[in-house]
Amino acid sequence: MLDEVTRDEIEKIAEHKAKESSRSNANRYLALIRSILRRAKDDWEWVDRIHKVRLYREPKRRICFLTQEQAGRLLAELPAHLKVMARFSLATGLRQRNVSYLQWDQVDMSRGVAWIHPDQAKAGKAIGVPLNQEALGVLRERLGEHKVYVFTFQGKPVDRCSTRAWKQAIARAGISEDFRWHDLRHTWASWHV
Repeated sequence: MLDEVTRDEIEKIAEHKAKESSRSNANRYLALIRSILRRAKDDWEWVDRIHKVRLYREPKRRICFLTQEQAGRLLAELPAHLKVMARFSLATGLRQRNVSYLQWDQVDMSRGVAWIHPDQAKAGKAIGVPLNQEALGVLRERLGEHKVYVFTFQGKPVDRCSTRAWKQAIARAGISEDFRWHDLRHTWASWHV
């Protein structure tokens, strides 16, 4: 019963989950419990008060980004199909999947905007993407390459970017081997900060 859910019971569950797998996994479970308790109190009014559910501290996630000079070295080493995608990612901050499957009907070059449909966005909400001169330059280079998709390799969208070619380019450019494609997004954000 909801009124039998005590702070001690919640802490026992948290300890068990943390020992069973990890603190981050325990936090996901605790967040679910907290959400249910809040709805029971605030939305359904089944209980008058709930116990505070405290989450474990988690280590900060690694944030990795390139300098302008490192980005230039990386772009010089990438094969052509990955190079244009990386340039576009650095110019827009879009996720790899959104770049890979970007279609021409999602781009308005005259207005300088592209958009990501809600079903393509991680948060499930449409995203309007302003296109700077670099992004527009990449798009102009891609005109006529494919009728539907902006970025392709051998006529198909590039589903995976973290390939052997990516890893080899990273090594030749002298960049840390744990640099991932998603870190281009971090680079875009860091440059804008």
